[in-house]
Amino acid sequence: MPQQGAEDPTAPLPPAAPHDGDEGRGRSAQDSQAGQSGPSTPRPAGEQGISETGIRALLVPVPGANAAPPPETPGVLPGRPEAARPKVRTPQAAPEPENGAPCRSCSALNAPGRYFCRSCAIPLAEPAAETAEGPYAGQRPRLHRNRTKWITRAVVAAVIAAAVVGGIIGVPPAARAVQDHFAKRVPVPASKWKASHSGPGHDAKLAFDTYSNTWWGTGYSGNSNGQYLEATFGQPTDLLNVLITPGASARPPQAADPARPHEFDLVVTDTAAKQHIWHLRINDGGAQKLDVPVRNAMSVRLVLRSAYGATDEKQVAIAEMEFFSRSTR
Repeated sequence: MPQQGAEDPTAPLPPAAPHDGDEGRGRSAQDSQAGQSGPSTPRPAGEQGISETGIRALLVPVPGANAAPPPETPGVLPGRPEAARPKVRTPQAAPEPENGAPCRSCSALNAPGRYFCRSCAIPLAEPAAETAEGPYAGQRPRLHRNRTKWITRAVVAAVIAAAVVGGIIGVPPAARAVQDHFAKRVPVPASKWKASHSGPGHDAKLAFDTYSNTWWGTGYSGNSNGQYLEATFGQPTDLLNVLITPGASARPPQAADPARPHEFDLVVTDTAAKQHIWHLRINDGGAQKLDVPVRNAMSVRLVLRSAYGATDEKQVAIAEMEFFSRSTR
């Protein structure tokens, strides 16, 4: 038997209270029911078994009552344990004792070898001092300009310009030097030749026959010091170069070949009977050109002084001796 005053959950709920907009509709509905069923007497709230507060709690919507349940979180596997990496420590040098000379600004002691003060950071040495082997931090290295090279280039350029200007203006020595340097060379044959001595089958004319496989021999063994070979021109010649092919041929000398001239004197005589003398030295083997510029040359004499490969069984040989002059065209 239910106790009096307790709320019965099985009791029917009362009709909801009408809203302001539904007041007319609620009244018309009640009038229609009253007309059909007759007058009804409303029951008090205490007799229905449900309090007014409970009714209002049922009518007020609860936030989140109809919300969807949260999604299920999938399971997470535990992480793989990893050992911590060892820390690498670099060896550090022991701090230098600060027992050097005091700073000239703040009098703080600095270790030997410092360039800047550890306290005020000013240079410890005078800026003009050049005791350091190279530039240090904060110092701009000096630019070493090789002025000698530029002076040499300027002197060479001045000499070349003077020679060219002299050749253009017409100063006789300079003009001839410029003309001889750029002149075209032409061969000049010898009209006569002679030698101090010749070996059998190796006469002096064989050194001027334009064949390198024939040669003139002194006919004496050893260095043949003092023996000479001379050529004479038929008319005055502006001589520029002399080409000498030492030995028996133009190919490199062999062990069985005769000796080759090493040191000799070249004597050129001009039309005024003036002698121009050069003390020359050539290499062993191959045709070699010598510069002997002489105006109006009439004869050229080669006087031997020493030789390559000279023995008691070999004579000194010259395969060819050629002369070149400046072309007149």
